[in-house]
Amino acid sequence: MRVSSRILLAIAVLGLATTLSYAYVEAPHTLGLVCRDSTNIVLMEVARVNKEKGLVIYKKLQDLKGKHPANEIKHNVGQRGFHPREWQNVMNWAEVGKKAVFFHNGGASETCIGTYWYQCYNEGDWWGMSHAEPFLLRTYYGQPEKLAEAVTQILQGKEVVITCLADGNKEQLHQRKGKIQRLKASLKLLDYNQKRDFVGWGGDGEDIEEFKSFTLLPESSVGWRFVPLAEVRDPEARWRGPDFDDKAWREGKTPIGYGEQELQDRQGVIIAEREQDFLFRRAVNIPVDLLNQKGVTFRIAVASDDSAVIYLNGEVLDEDPEADHEFAYWNREIELQPKQLRPGRNVIAARVKNRAGSSDLYFDLEVTAQYPLPKPARKAQPVREVARGPLKLIPSAEPPGPKSTLSVDKETRTITVPCKIAPRKLSSLEEIYPLEVIATYPSPAGQKAHETVVVFSGIRPSDVHRALEELGLKPGKPAKGDARAEGPELAIALEVGSGAQAKRIPIEELLVTRSGGQKVPPMTWHFTGSALRQPDPEKDEAVYGADASGTLITIFPVSEETVIQGSLTMKDESVLKLERQTRGVPREGAPAKLIITAR
Repeated sequence: MRVSSRILLAIAVLGLATTLSYAYVEAPHTLGLVCRDSTNIVLMEVARVNKEKGLVIYKKLQDLKGKHPANEIKHNVGQRGFHPREWQNVMNWAEVGKKAVFFHNGGASETCIGTYWYQCYNEGDWWGMSHAEPFLLRTYYGQPEKLAEAVTQILQGKEVVITCLADGNKEQLHQRKGKIQRLKASLKLLDYNQKRDFVGWGGDGEDIEEFKSFTLLPESSVGWRFVPLAEVRDPEARWRGPDFDDKAWREGKTPIGYGEQELQDRQGVIIAEREQDFLFRRAVNIPVDLLNQKGVTFRIAVASDDSAVIYLNGEVLDEDPEADHEFAYWNREIELQPKQLRPGRNVIAARVKNRAGSSDLYFDLEVTAQYPLPKPARKAQPVREVARGPLKLIPSAEPPGPKSTLSVDKETRTITVPCKIAPRKLSSLEEIYPLEVIATYPSPAGQKAHETVVVFSGIRPSDVHRALEELGLKPGKPAKGDARAEGPELAIALEVGSGAQAKRIPIEELLVTRSGGQKVPPMTWHFTGSALRQPDPEKDEAVYGADASGTLITIFPVSEETVIQGSLTMKDESVLKLERQTRGVPREGAPAKLIITAR
């Protein structure tokens, strides 16, 4: 597969400015940058918690920057996020009396609760959680009170030293694990430069969880044995095992493969063979004292194109379920317990699959381990609970713009939604962000207006939901994260021009990759229906969620508050960065029609 070699989500935080998105802030940010680009920074304390509904109500302790208008700050965490651990981490932390630091720009926010961050959007009287921000642990990791002190000094023009997690493996950051370091921070240190700002390793001795980490086999390592599968005469597959003699195999440094610039960038091995599977082997030593360490976990991370089967000491350890994909650091991350390993020598083997016509092959792997350092126990605080009752659906707010009308043709089983070609750059933003949705309200009502193909006004997303039901369809289930959408299949097209000049373009033909401008294959679209949203989580009343977010169709499952979703997952989003085709598409702002057809 060929999309791009290594892609990072460069989503700006806070005041880079209203660019907060339903995707992780993966590009590293300094604390100075976050302070500069926040209009308001507030030190707050948990006043009330509703564990059942996922509500955290804070009271303002101190304005660190700007003046927040209310003394009560209400966060609706619910069960939101791309993974259950995200809301669970926040709610497990939430106890009366705990402190947090709240950075916002009026519409979007980031909250640091010490050893975790999460993102919220302004939803009226409440701030609704979108997802966690584990990668901001590289910005700060420590006590919120100390963060507030650091922010105060930074805003006074001083340079401070703060604790944070070192930049590294993304999965470890998701799990709040990693190596703690101390970095300098100030309004003059805005770009992330770990080497320049480094002060030392380890925390400041306070009650923050620290891990001791080990790299047992780094990525881009020498000593790998490899050979084409076709050259191996081994019907019993002994090559997987620890006792196999691989001296006749080639030896080299990973990454190993062909057709990828990353091979040259990392000074790996470029192979001459094309369109065939390759085998890889390497021994790695596991110290016995590390195996016996309390709480130790081991991790094997794999970067491969296409998929790889990984063996440990002759046994299958992991088989990538996705047969055809571009490599990424990392495609697969496998956690091992000590009992799966042997003291001393262990052998890792891999078969990287390739297909006829493939333009590339790639393989790299690393082995790491870590264990938690002891920390003091924390005394639990009492929690207030509020009972939850049945929800009552209340009317949604009026859609933006003048009233418009969609049309339903039961004979052709189509719905037509008037729309306009969306601007790819909003005046409030410095960058153009990859497409994540097909149709949404225009800015500022549409939360995804900076990442959409078209915008529409005067019609609610729930109007489209009802129209689809008029065609006899029943909504399925919206997905989020790595789950896939469920529901009746639809075809989506865009009609441009009028009269005899009108033409319908399948929506997939309007999407190309940002890297290389390659077309995307036909996609499946599903009538999922939207999750509900409670404008006031303390009241048992809800609105149709898509009416609140303004989102009608998403390409990736970036939100459950939509009517229609594509069949891709957020794993696809991490490597598939999309842009709108310009050829054959009218100028931005030109009228068009969104055609939704029931299959």
